Amino acid sequence: MPQQTPPRVLLVSMHTSPVDQPGSGDAGGMNVYVLHLARSLSQRGWAVDMATLDRDPSHPAGVSVDSLPDGPRLLTVAVPGAATAPKQRLSEFALAFGGALAAFYDDAAAPLLVHAHYWLSAVAAREICANLRIPLMLTLHTSAAVKNLRAGPGENPEPVARERAEQDVVATSCTLVVNTPAEADHMVELYGASRNRIRVIPPGVDPEIFYPAVKTTPHPHSTASSDGVDARPFTVLCAGRMQPLKGPQILVAALGLLRKKHPGCTVDLTLAGAGSPEFLAELHRLVEEHDVADAVEFQGSMPSSELAALMRSADAVAMPSSSETFGLVALEAQACGTPVLATDVDGLRYAVEDQRTGWLVPGRTPQLWAEALYRAASSPDRWRAMSRAAAERARELTWDHVAAQHEVAYMRCAGERVTT
Repeated sequence: MPQQTPPRVLLVSMHTSPVDQPGSGDAGGMNVYVLHLARSLSQRGWAVDMATLDRDPSHPAGVSVDSLPDGPRLLTVAVPGAATAPKQRLSEFALAFGGALAAFYDDAAAPLLVHAHYWLSAVAAREICANLRIPLMLTLHTSAAVKNLRAGPGENPEPVARERAEQDVVATSCTLVVNTPAEADHMVELYGASRNRIRVIPPGVDPEIFYPAVKTTPHPHSTASSDGVDARPFTVLCAGRMQPLKGPQILVAALGLLRKKHPGCTVDLTLAGAGSPEFLAELHRLVEEHDVADAVEFQGSMPSSELAALMRSADAVAMPSSSETFGLVALEAQACGTPVLATDVDGLRYAVEDQRTGWLVPGRTPQLWAEALYRAASSPDRWRAMSRAAAERARELTWDHVAAQHEVAYMRCAGERVTT
């Protein structure tokens, strides 16, 4: 097969488009990851395609191509019957999705390799790779085995079929990219992955969007009452898809406990992100049950620039997740100079440096989170002192650095030497 100059890579994100707004539908940290990786690879001289499922049922079957202004192409694949299918049924269309992409490329335009993001994409990508005889690289982002291991109350278990499919794609990929050493251990212990095929590459952050506020005046919370608690409310942001595994219900219950145990400690909570109507209704019910309606504000999903502004205005970003392969929101918050409260689990242990850029909470009970909120709100100087370290932490991880590491992995996977 002729080698392209520049080399082309295909990033597959079947179930959610990389250009969708995070916090809406199935869009989240993975969307941010794929889009920024694609942009950075383009800036480094790669020809980049991103492929996703067409969710418009009026479109005819086939592949449509859009050239994005920042370099990559977006390939939107329409598969009969798939546009209106729920995420739980998309595996039924993965082979047709992959076959349509394989047919799209001819020998001269085929990518050097396919990089699949999430297990559904990997099932589809294997069909592409088999037809074009090119290697497959894999980033799962989340895995069934880990989610089931960490699942809390209200979180439905991931199906056995997903875990089996993940076992297969892990075994057949040339390289498995993970976010942290802990995720690498999970892949070895739970999926039998070969450690010499695993590459640890943490995600990055966009410094043009996520950056600290320039403080020329004292912080508005700088006036403390006689008991050491700030006179103004301590503001907390929980951002992302509203679903049980992200833990917004834990924060609502924690506010209720905090109000009873420490009535002089005032904490306001903003929940920013979309969720299912059923779960949002449950959150509203919990707000009423715990009598904290005056302290909780619901925001929908928002553009990254608006989210960054909200992060800068908050005292803390809270992530009471049951599992996170890394927790990109935590990194973005730190880039804004905002310390993070996060569950002491999985990738969050790497995203947040405990006692330096935030605090890790040793569990997901409302009692533990109420106490963590009280500690942060009642020691505002100590909490805010972590702001500079948080921003420094985020500056260590850029998308260009992420792309450079992927570039090396791609060329190794394809059996080629990097040329510059």
